[in-house]
Amino acid sequence: MAKEVIMPALGMAQETGTLLAWLKNEGDAVTKGEPLMTIATDKTDVEIEANATGILTKITAKVGDEVPVGQAIAMILTPAEMATSQATAPATPAVVTQAAASPTSQPPVAAAPNGAVSATPVAMRLAAEHNVDLSQVKAGATGKIQKEDVLAYIATRDKAPASNGNGRILASPKAKRLASEQQIDLAMITGSGPDGAVLAADVLAAEQKTITQPVQPSIPTATPSEPTVAPVQPSAQPATPFTMSRPWKIMAQRLQQSWTTVPHFYLEREANASQLVRWREAVQARAKAKITYTDLLVKLVAVALRKHPRVNASWIDENIVLNDQINVGLAVAVEEGLLVPVVSNADQLGLAAIATRRAEVVERAQAGKLTPADMSHGTFTISNLGMYGIDSFNAIVNPPQAAILAIGRIADRVVPVNGQPAVQPMTILTLSCAWSMGRGRRSSYRR
Repeated sequence: MAKEVIMPALGMAQETGTLLAWLKNEGDAVTKGEPLMTIATDKTDVEIEANATGILTKITAKVGDEVPVGQAIAMILTPAEMATSQATAPATPAVVTQAAASPTSQPPVAAAPNGAVSATPVAMRLAAEHNVDLSQVKAGATGKIQKEDVLAYIATRDKAPASNGNGRILASPKAKRLASEQQIDLAMITGSGPDGAVLAADVLAAEQKTITQPVQPSIPTATPSEPTVAPVQPSAQPATPFTMSRPWKIMAQRLQQSWTTVPHFYLEREANASQLVRWREAVQARAKAKITYTDLLVKLVAVALRKHPRVNASWIDENIVLNDQINVGLAVAVEEGLLVPVVSNADQLGLAAIATRRAEVVERAQAGKLTPADMSHGTFTISNLGMYGIDSFNAIVNPPQAAILAIGRIADRVVPVNGQPAVQPMTILTLSCAWSMGRGRRSSYRR
């Protein structure tokens, strides 16, 4: 029986998903449960499995398309249904593909066993953001397209404006209209659309760049009585804008929203870490897996949250919601932005289990393979920059959570011990709190 392939909802607040890659080509046989496509949500990139066994057909979504949740983007038909569909379909003239028609196109990479292009998640995301057909990107020695391969292709593609072969610049109608209105030469604009076509956004960016370029003052002609002085030309070139990836944009939006809509206050305390150091040494001597200070802090925070449930609360719909579970998020910096995978039910886990979970989610975060489940339902967040030599910092609350704990490095400092100066390992803890969490009895509560 025919099955629709739809854009799935992987989070309660998700409205759309961006198609990063088809892992099967149209006409390929697929088996229920095998990876079919990769999509990007507002949190992470996810491989979606086929929901039926059959033949993939009627693909309507292209790589890079942002599709509403629930919309059908392909069909999976049984062989009998496929034969019937082909028998009743009207004949269509053959179409020469761009790859075959263009002598300058890049040689395609070796395909994966299922016929799909093999690429890393970061490469797929970058290709989707820059409208790059991965089949035209040449892979490196590994045979798998990496981020660097996509960047090299983009640099080669963008050296010259796109042309359809007869000298005409490829551009959308809106881009042509805007360029005409602003008297901008389309040949001077690098297009970001399919096949390097100039889009309206490219014209607007070029217009903005022209506006922001410094205007050189005119130099009056010198008279015989006035010595000619050569003007000093500025040596600095206009700054090149940094193109943010989708995760960076989402992270910036979330942080801006939190900073501008959630009033923050901070509680800072310098703590003696000597017992923490001895605890880690004792535990590590017995454990097979590596135990980090972050693992110990996750356990300590989880126990503290159980004793102080209001700090484990969330601000939702003008109400304080006390969370039953204690799910500690870990802020992890990756090349594409900041991710917060979650250690669920941290108060019920032992140190070994916490260490295993922490290692798994950090590895998946760095590989770009976190699932929505890895990043959902966090109730409190830890941000540890001690390993980077940071003494202290103020973190921004991750809504709708009540607070986030910022942890600095452990460093030897001279402090009083029993009235005498002594060198002790100390660390600075800063708790960033949402003001709504401390409003007292005037707030309403829900469980």
